Amino acid sequence: MMNDISSALDLLAVVSKGKATITVGGRTLVRMDADEKVLEVDAEGAKQAGLHLLEFARQGGGTLAAVRGPLRIAGALSQNGWKLTVQSEGEKVLSMGKGTSRLTGRISMNPLKARKLMKALG
Repeated sequence: MMNDISSALDLLAVVSKGKATITVGGRTLVRMDADEKVLEVDAEGAKQAGLHLLEFARQGGGTLAAVRGPLRIAGALSQNGWKLTVQSEGEKVLSMGKGTSRLTGRISMNPLKARKLMKALG
């Protein structure tokens, strides 16, 4: 796992063209489309790879890290023009970054998908 999510965000800031897909054990983990500035993460693929998505968001520690981390990530994505989507069981459960309302901190989720999101992050 990365020591600092900022490194990944910095990488996105300099990628301007192309597409990439990372698979682990035959399952898609991440799809990146730099032309459209879209990053899609498959929660099951992340689990299979041994990654815990919530740990990326909580970097920095502290009692409010689970809230501040995602807000910081969503803000950085939006500032660089990127949109991140997390999918679980084939459905979009979370979006953050570009195109997501500032009123919600650039984070959007369907409340009807909350159970899938919690399962994906757990």
